[in-house]
Amino acid sequence: MTRLLETPQCSTGPGLEPATPPAEAPDRHSSHAALESAVLRGFVYGVSGLVWLGVMALFIHHFGR
Repeated sequence: MTRLLETPQCSTGPGLEPATPPAEAPDRHSSHAALESAVLRGFVYGVSGLVWLGVMALFIHHFGR
């Protein structure tokens, strides 16, 4: 999610050198990506569970009458 909002650092003018990432960037990004993946997976599972419960409640309400 935050990777999509991140702006790339590139050189736009002549004579400017491209920005180099810090040395610890790959480790930080891998742990950040793992945390982001876990949070998004939990969110998706939570929302799908709530939708499932809502559908079951409507089903029981409709056929329980």
